[in-house]
Parts: sequence; structure tokens; C-alpha cells
Amino acid sequence: MRMNVLRLVVLLNFGHVAAWPIDTEFVVEHNKPCVVVLYGARAETGAEVQSSGCCVGGDGYILTTAHQITGVKNIEARFFDGRTAPLEVVEIDSAREIALLRASVHLPKAARIGDAATLRSGADLVSIAAPRSLDFSVVTGTVSNTNRTLRNYPVIQAALRAAPGSSGGPVFDRTGALVGMIIGKLRDEDWITAINPVNNAYAMLRRHGLLPESRELADEVGGELMPARGATQADLRAIEAYNRGVRADFIDEKIAAYDEAVRLLPEFYMAWFNLAVARTAGDDFAGAEAAYGKARALQPEAVEVQRNLGRLYLRQQRFEDAVRAFQTALELAPSEAQSHNDLGETLRQMNRSEEAARAFQAALKLRPDYAAAHYNLGLAYTTLDNPAEAIRHFEQYLALAPAANDTARVRAWIEQLKSP
Repeated sequence: MRMNVLRLVVLLNFGHVAAWPIDTEFVVEHNKPCVVVLYGARAETGAEVQSSGCCVGGDGYILTTAHQITGVKNIEARFFDGRTAPLEVVEIDSAREIALLRASVHLPKAARIGDAATLRSGADLVSIAAPRSLDFSVVTGTVSNTNRTLRNYPVIQAALRAAPGSSGGPVFDRTGALVGMIIGKLRDEDWITAINPVNNAYAMLRRHGLLPESRELADEVGGELMPARGATQADLRAIEAYNRGVRADFIDEKIAAYDEAVRLLPEFYMAWFNLAVARTAGDDFAGAEAAYGKARALQPEAVEVQRNLGRLYLRQQRFEDAVRAFQTALELAPSEAQSHNDLGETLRQMNRSEEAARAFQAALKLRPDYAAAHYNLGLAYTTLDNPAEAIRHFEQYLALAPAANDTARVRAWIEQLKSP
């Protein structure tokens, strides 16, 4: 099923279109109104507690880590503009180290929710946190490893300094999107920090209407770009064409704009990728495959290229090609639940139901709240004549996606499976 194209308008410092340096000042200026300092007292001892958090909804919602909130009373937030507000605890998920709080006032700004699954080792990170007596401090770092676990939930290992009070501090990627929260530094290792991926909070955010159920990676990569000083005339014209493609509402206009961008600047990875997405939407599958090939040549480690190629092949029922593409995507990013789910769906359509079930199970192990994987695993178990497991996963799907347009059909399936 084709996802809707999401438009993300992000102004980036564009030194070279294939791999631009992070603009830390932009990320900080864009996000500092989202950051809050949290104060409270331990219920048992009365000891003062200070931590950090991030606004994720203008109507008062704040996301932070669970360990700094559990057993704490009289919680209060202080915002970047100096205002303060009492907070109530909305939900705590200690198993995933996440807590959601709410203020009774409108918040200055909500962070844009990102996707930590897009991060790779070496990716730049920016955090704004509140170590004791040093509120709203900026720390930069890099991703060390994306495939770590802490108390049975996935975390990111980062080379990023975290002082006491930084727990819950938001971590942003190079585009300024929220990709995680600081849990804390590893013992005796000042520069190694555990970061809780924002993906661990997706289910909680959805339950409170802060993240649509359909949230996936955008089909297009990147948003509008702002060239840096010293850009060549060719760079400027290519970026102008690219931005025109991002803004365009019609597929033919997008294709024309991205075509112009890659003609002016053949090493423009994002324009090649977006051109492939636009051609896919226009049912030009051969043109899309060629554009993905250009993008892959420029960035061989880009998992989004392999994943989208797999989906393109699946639409054409080129099943073996799709399997190879999704397997390559998983070699590049083993912890990406979407690729496991896509591989499973390909295998399911090939009537390789047992293999498909294992792929869906792998997706759910990484992301238990992945509604589509529950749905697909239910279908696989139906084929495998395991009605009890099919019912269980269909019911999980309905719980996670109560507003989906196929809920009546899924309920009918459940009733049929329950019938003797």
C-alpha cells in the first residue's frame, strides 16, 4: 500500500548536497523552546529531584524518562522563557523507561517527532538538557551503536556527555527531529551515554493522540534546503529545483523538479531518491528503479533505498528481487522493524507462511506496538491454521489501531476464527 507523501519543511545548512555538515545552531535555536527543566521531591525522603524533558504536544504534554518521575511528587516544569507550571503524571512505562506528563498551560512549542531507526553509527546528535545548576546546556555527540539493549528494551549507545540532571533530556538529529531521550552515562564511562529511542514511546504517544497510527518514515527524504555561503550557481539552481519538488502538490510537477535538480547536480542523492519516490507514485516503475540505482550508487549504505526498492519490486510481484532487497536492508540495519515486516509480507505473498511468521515476529520483538506487523502475523497464522494466535494478533492490531478503516473486517475475521 502506497504511503502518503509527508512534507517536512526543514532549513538545513547545505555545504554539499550529498553530505552536509550538521548546523548545530539551527537545531538548538529551533528546539530550545521545546526543552523543559523538571523539579520534584522524592515521596519517601523529600530529596529534591531535577531532570529534563521535552514538549511533544502544544496542549501540555511533556515526554521524559520514567526513572526520574517514578516515586516523585510535586513535579513542576520550568520552560526556556522562565515560566513555570505544575505537572500531572499521565502515564509511566517503566519497562520502556518512558513517562508522559501534562501541564495545565499551553506549551511554547512541541518538538517534531523523528524516527531513531533512521540513525546510523557516526550520525550527529544534539542534546539540550539541564544538568544541575547548568540549565539548558547544549551537548553534541555521535551515535556509537544503534543495536544495544538495556533491561530488555532497545537503546542507542552514543558518544555524548551526560551529567546528573540530564536524564530525560531530548536528543535531536541533524534535521532537528526528536530521536530520543538521555537515560544516563554508563558507569565509569563519562563519554558513553545510553539514549532511549523515541520509537519506544510511539505506542504511548499514539494512545494520547500525539502521533498518528500511520506514522512511518516519510516517502521523501529531507525537506526544503537552504544553501550555505559559497554554494556554486549550479548548487543554487539544483537546490531551488529540489525545493520546488518538495513543495509541489502534483506528481508530474515533483518529477519535473527533481529531474531538473539531478540534471544540474548529478551527485544530489536526495533529489535522486525523491525522484524515485515520485516516479513510483506516477507508476513509472522502470524510471523509479533507475533513479533508486543512482541514489544507491551515491550512498550504498542508505537503507531507505533498499527498503523502497523492495517495496517497488513487491508492487510488481517481483518477489525474489523484493526478498533480496529487504534482506540487504536488514544487513544494513538489522534492528529496523519495518524491513522485517516488509520481508515477512513478501514471503507471505509467496505462500512461505512459516518464514513470513518468523519475519513478523522479529519485527514485533523490536517494536511490540507495530500494528501492521500484528495484522500481518495474524494473516500468517490464519494460513498456518493457528486460529488462537491469529485471534491474539488481530486483537492486538485492533487495540493499537482502533481508528483504522478495516476494523470491522478484522472483527468479522475474529468472529469467524472463534466459530467452531
